[in-house]
Amino acid sequence: MPGLSDISLRFPRLVVWLETFGVTLVIPVIGAVLNREDPFFVHAEFPWVWFGPLLVALRYGIAPALGSVALLALAWLGGSLSGLNNGTFPLHFMLGGALLALISGQFSSIWTTRLRRSDQLSRHASERFQQLSRAYFMVRHSHDRLEQSLISRPVTLRQAMMELRRLLVEKGGMVSPELAGELMVILAHYCSLSSAAIYAVRDGKPDTAPLAQCGQGAPCKPDDLLLRSAIESGTTAYQAVNRLVDGQHSCYLVAAPLVTSGGKLLGVLLVSDMPFMALHRETLQILGVLLAYASDHVEAVSIARTLIIVYPDCPVNFGAELVKMVRLRRDLDVISTLVVINLKPGPRLEEICQVLERQQRGLDHAWKRTLGWGVQFVTLMPFSGPTALEGYQSRLNEMLKKQFQIHLDSVELSIRSLVLSSEEPHQQLANLLAENA
Repeated sequence: MPGLSDISLRFPRLVVWLETFGVTLVIPVIGAVLNREDPFFVHAEFPWVWFGPLLVALRYGIAPALGSVALLALAWLGGSLSGLNNGTFPLHFMLGGALLALISGQFSSIWTTRLRRSDQLSRHASERFQQLSRAYFMVRHSHDRLEQSLISRPVTLRQAMMELRRLLVEKGGMVSPELAGELMVILAHYCSLSSAAIYAVRDGKPDTAPLAQCGQGAPCKPDDLLLRSAIESGTTAYQAVNRLVDGQHSCYLVAAPLVTSGGKLLGVLLVSDMPFMALHRETLQILGVLLAYASDHVEAVSIARTLIIVYPDCPVNFGAELVKMVRLRRDLDVISTLVVINLKPGPRLEEICQVLERQQRGLDHAWKRTLGWGVQFVTLMPFSGPTALEGYQSRLNEMLKKQFQIHLDSVELSIRSLVLSSEEPHQQLANLLAENA
């Protein structure tokens, strides 16, 4: 039998109306037990019956509040027909309670929207911070490895991840066996894995057949201690002397989940054999970052699939963030801005592009388009309205005048901007780029 929490997750609206029904009628029922002459507290010193609709309005908003008031009115009429209530219908009593419930419901709706918007903004900032941290760690590690072993390992981590991103775009963001195989090659190369396997996870349960493996692989055992720990916690689990108590055993050395920055579990890596000297904190950190980086790109490609089909040269992260910002504008009215700068060919074109890249904020996403007539530099500015755009243009103008003695809207370059609306992302981008073409 499903539990109450399962029912609330599957049928949230049903639970809302059931709670509205129960909270509304509990006080009239108590009133009928305590005072059959006035169960609705119409003649009492305080109208206790309106606590029910008030609580419903504050918790769920206007619609359930109106339902609660209507339920009280029906209860009064039912009591009158059964002889429980005496007297005429208390019109002013019901009207005042209805207005109280409506005002409370409006207050609840406004603050619920504000809380949702604040939660979305903080969640996006957290995801962006994690993505930047992982990208920084990968670049630093790739450069360290390149300096230490350039001759023995000529393929850099940057090149390997670019190949992985290319496969992601071709496969439409799906974790296919080919993609998992490429990821396994990278993991085995940089993390010294001898025997390991990657399994897809669906609804919190790993598949029985691996997507890819190296060496002798790692058979999937759903009840294994490390595997369950990795899936439940969303973090890497590994064998250590101080981690397993007496009687506990695992078939794996490491179990690492493929988790996106938003917390979505895509798969799990199971390692059954690796060199003893390679099982240390740095290797586990590299392993976790590589898996998280790949997971974020899988999610980004799936989100921006339609946009990438129209613009194949569009960076995956740019497309994914543009789709997210349009959704935030549609759902929570969060404003973001899209800016396009046209650059005509010239001897200082590359220098100007470098200046534009340095002017990007931490949250901004840039896309450099090389076209036949010049270069388009597209910038997505999340959570930024006209004020932030003016500051961006002012900084850019000052920098261009100082270094190149030019300004925006000059002969060499021009700028256009667009505040994102709720229309389709590719359509808004096409309108802005076509206007600048």
